[in-house]
Amino acid sequence: MTKLFILFCGAFMVSLTSCEKSMLLFSNEKAAKFIVDGDQAYVNGVLGQTAHKRFKKFIEEYPDVKTLILENIPGSINDAYNVQTCELLHKQGINTKAMSYSEIASGGVDLLISGNERSIELGAKIGVHSWRSGDKEGIEYSLDSPEHQIFFDLFEAIEMDTAFYWFTLRAAPADSIHWMTEDEIDWYGLRKP
Repeated sequence: MTKLFILFCGAFMVSLTSCEKSMLLFSNEKAAKFIVDGDQAYVNGVLGQTAHKRFKKFIEEYPDVKTLILENIPGSINDAYNVQTCELLHKQGINTKAMSYSEIASGGVDLLISGNERSIELGAKIGVHSWRSGDKEGIEYSLDSPEHQIFFDLFEAIEMDTAFYWFTLRAAPADSIHWMTEDEIDWYGLRKP
């Protein structure tokens, strides 16, 4: 049902904002919220336009927060806004941390790797997969395809090797998930002291 709704939104050129609101309603997921505790904040929810607006307001109101504790982030529903959030987080010099109980997937992993310093406790679940445009997987586009550029720009802005981007595209198709092993987390440099 969710996939049909996404196609419906795309087919009728409904704005990303209204699709995002409808997708949140449809999926029973809530847009990410930031709960402050001293110099850190806990983050839970789906990333997208609403989360981006909340993040911008959050950094204005709480400039002393140094670390985002990412707890349960199932992904993003708007890559353009998620990339903006990730770039802003990195530019602000904010660190990210995944706890042993954290479950972070898809666009949530982009947020994790955008931290100035990144820590991932043993036991944290880090899930990656390809993106899809229509019926075509990200890995099916040529290496120099413009569809990859938004992610190349993000990885350059956050100083992350694009080898990890290519790994995510190969790890699992868009309708599945690959939970990374500790060896993979270390190999791709997701932790950054």
